Amino acid sequence: MSAGRIRVSGILSRGRRGMFLTTTDEVVWIIESEEPECEFVGSAVIVEGVVAGRDRLRADWIGPV
Repeated sequence: MSAGRIRVSGILSRGRRGMFLTTTDEVVWIIESEEPECEFVGSAVIVEGVVAGRDRLRADWIGPV
């Protein structure tokens, strides 16, 4: 993986302004995605993508754990 790319897992949720992921360590990532809806909201997922800010992840892929 190149610098800035990460893979994180946790529970995917939807707020008023979009999706976010909460890890088991209680770290919260705001998820930027091309897909406005995701079938995995409310589930444990893995998110792969590029860090786009201090707490933002531009997701390339979201899938089940």
